[in-house]
Amino acid sequence: MPKLGVSVIIPTYNRAHLVGRAIRSVVPQCCEDDEILVVDDGSIDSTPRTMREFRDRVRYVPIPHKGAGGARNCGIRLATKPLVAFLDSDDEWRPDKLALQRTFMERRPDVLFSFTDFTARSDDGEEHNYLAKWHKDPRHWDDILAPGEWYSSLARLPEGRDDFQFHVGSIYLGEMLSDYVATSTCMVRRKEAGRALRFAEDITISEDKECFARLGGAGPAAYLDCETSCQWGHGGPRITGADTYALACARIQLLERIWGKDEQFLARHRDNYEWKLRQQQLIKARWLIAKGRVKEARSELKTMERTPLSYRVLAGLPGVITRGLLKVRRAIGLGRG
Repeated sequence: MPKLGVSVIIPTYNRAHLVGRAIRSVVPQCCEDDEILVVDDGSIDSTPRTMREFRDRVRYVPIPHKGAGGARNCGIRLATKPLVAFLDSDDEWRPDKLALQRTFMERRPDVLFSFTDFTARSDDGEEHNYLAKWHKDPRHWDDILAPGEWYSSLARLPEGRDDFQFHVGSIYLGEMLSDYVATSTCMVRRKEAGRALRFAEDITISEDKECFARLGGAGPAAYLDCETSCQWGHGGPRITGADTYALACARIQLLERIWGKDEQFLARHRDNYEWKLRQQQLIKARWLIAKGRVKEARSELKTMERTPLSYRVLAGLPGVITRGLLKVRRAIGLGRG
């Protein structure tokens, strides 16, 4: 069976000191028919000089600054191979990443895209099987997707790799409720995915989620229960107070334009959709109240059918009072409520 070629897309922005590490984790794994596209999203550091080291093996594509979504979309438009895989420029792949997923995608032509677990690595050390901390779903993958099968029943394992299970099913509902797909672990069939293989360009947080949500609605996903990438600098919380608001806004936007417009999905899962939308709206309103922006908070609460009494009371007070009350609550350990 001939190997399916892979287009590896690495977006980067002002990471001259990191992008070389990412590329070096990919090059030894590539076959002659693979291609590596480094899309420079308007870097103003020494990235062009760094890329000279790899000019014989990498296609370097400098573009005006568009954000991560725009950079990945540029790479997708330029990709020529049957399979597409992504790697963020501050992360790196395990040495057998391409061999594992390429072989899996060759042996399971029914699967539209596959993804895996990953390691979180920082200067303080590394933490394995980090995906569970992302999705926070206590269920086994047998229940999230489907009962597992052993990889060894499908293909030979790379040397040094222990056997693991894979699970094939629909992740469309799951991606609405949580986050299961890490970009640097994903491999997609380019032509079969069609228009679903596209990242959001109008939001700066969760731009990857739109792509994985649409892929989940377009065909079966496979989770390979092994680690294929290392994600650097994610050993602790990364979302600041401001990011919490931006993240909630982005999630509301994605909920409404993907699942909220899918009538077939809503016919089966409207309760799940409305619960998730309400959750994000409350996060947004809580942040606005905490910042004393009560007029905006009241506007947000008006869009909801049911709101907690405590939110309505706080949003009805002057902003200076709400900020003071919430500071007191935090000081005496009453939580976010």
